Formats: sequence, C-alpha cells, structure tokens
Amino acid sequence: MTRTTAPASHDPALDFPELAPHARATVRLHPRRGTPGPRDSHIGGPLWWPADEPWPSCAEHRDVNGRQQGPYPLVTVAQLTAVDFPEIRFPEGTDLVQLLWCPEWHDQPHPEGWGQACRLFWRRAADITEPLAAQPDPDEHWDRDLDMIPTACVLHPERLMEYPWRDELPAGLADRHEAWLEERGLVDDVSTIPGYKLGGSMRWGVTDRPATMACGECRAPLELFLQFDTYEYELDDCDGRAPERFRPLEERGLEPRSEEERAAREPVAMTVGRGGHAGLFVCSADPRHPAPFFTQ
Repeated sequence: MTRTTAPASHDPALDFPELAPHARATVRLHPRRGTPGPRDSHIGGPLWWPADEPWPSCAEHRDVNGRQQGPYPLVTVAQLTAVDFPEIRFPEGTDLVQLLWCPEWHDQPHPEGWGQACRLFWRRAADITEPLAAQPDPDEHWDRDLDMIPTACVLHPERLMEYPWRDELPAGLADRHEAWLEERGLVDDVSTIPGYKLGGSMRWGVTDRPATMACGECRAPLELFLQFDTYEYELDDCDGRAPERFRPLEERGLEPRSEEERAAREPVAMTVGRGGHAGLFVCSADPRHPAPFFTQ
C-alpha cells in the first residue's frame, strides 16, 4: 500500500527561493509491520546472509562483578537493495547493504559518538548461493525490554525533497526563513523530515550538532545514511512544526491513539534515545569505513 506525505505549507522553490538551492533528496521508508522475505528490503526481518559466514556478535558485556558475558549475536536492523534504493552509493561490485547492531549502548567510532555498536555489510547479492536458513532469534539472546530491537517491517518508500538543519545552512539563512514563516503564520514543515528515512538531513534539536562531522578513519565529511525515529509522526504540535503533514494521507482515517494508529505511528517499536530520533552516518568517501550513530 502506498504511503503519501501531505503537501507542505509552502514551497521554497517558489515562495522562499533563497532556501531552494539547499534542497536535498530523501526517501521516507514508511516501515509498517509485516513479514518481509530474506531478499527484500526491510527493517528487522531476515537477511540474505551467506551460510558459510559466521554471524557477527558482540562480546563487550560484563556482569555486576565485571566478568565477561557473551558473546551475543548482533540484531538485524535493516537490509536495503540497489533495485529498491538506487539513491544509495553502493561501493563498486555491491548491490546489497545490511545493518546489524548490539541493542545495548556502546562507545562509538567518533569523538562525540555514543550509541549502538553498528556493523554495515556491503555485498553482491548474486554471490550468495547458499543463504543461511536458521538465523539468530533475538528473543533467545536478548531481553525484549531493550529499546533497540526492531519489529520486522516491510517498506513503502516515498521520494521527497527536504531542507537541512539550520547549522548546515549559510549564516543567517535559517533566521530569515523563520522570520518569513512567522510573518505569514506558517510553520517549518519542509526541513529535516521526521520518521525513518534514507539520506537527507537530521534535526539536532536536543544537542548541538557535533563540531566535527568527519570520518574517524579518513577525515572525509560524514553524511546521513539512515534516520531512525521513535515516531513516524507526532499527534500534537512539536517544536513549532506541523505534525499533521507527516501523517500519511492513507492513514488519516485511523482512530487517534487506537492500536491500529499506534502501529502506524510506531511501526518499528523502538524507543530511540528518550523517545527521539537518531542517525547512522557514513563516510562520504567510502561507506565501508566505521559508521557512527548519533541520538537526539
């Protein structure tokens, strides 16, 4: 089923052209609970994983007495294919990317990072001739009360344009845009689109954007790869934005705060940070370098 974002309150390309050159493409993933197959693009489902490759694990766990526990298998988070997402800059010879992480918090490969211990695997799907049939079940190894174990979801991608967080814009431009909106009684519903998305820009409303957004291995700029969000959209006004725009048109008939509406608003059932959002960033020069994870 298609999921459609409502039109924005204004179009910078026509109404505020000073902002227009900074537009960025993003893909709202619109995850919804389902049963994806191992070759599908999805969140939280089975992976197209080679049977002869060990499943990655995390050994950085200790009990109250400091004794090492584990290792425990990493949790499947996402799988994306080049067929579904040509926007991804796949390394040469690959057309499949898989994300796994430890659902407990760890240090990150970035001076200011703290979050999930993430592993990205870039593959050529055709190279996997014998896929792993029996994959680790998170319920057998992890406490389901952990916030960062995703529910299996199918994806309904929607291509949109958005505008960056204010710190990524030229000096004064965000202030001029905000003043323009206030004069007309509008809210900013074109910048940093919420929910699960591929690419674009992340909102840094809880902490300041890190002073250094560079790859820890080669110092190339980092760019947003995947955004994770506790909520696909808000039911109430949040941070001066119009939440109703981001509630898909096809789901406007759901009763607010019903179980069906909650499943649409929180499809992945992960609480990110303190009910906020997070971004997995990759190196713009080589996405195979360690990928830091930042929460808001």
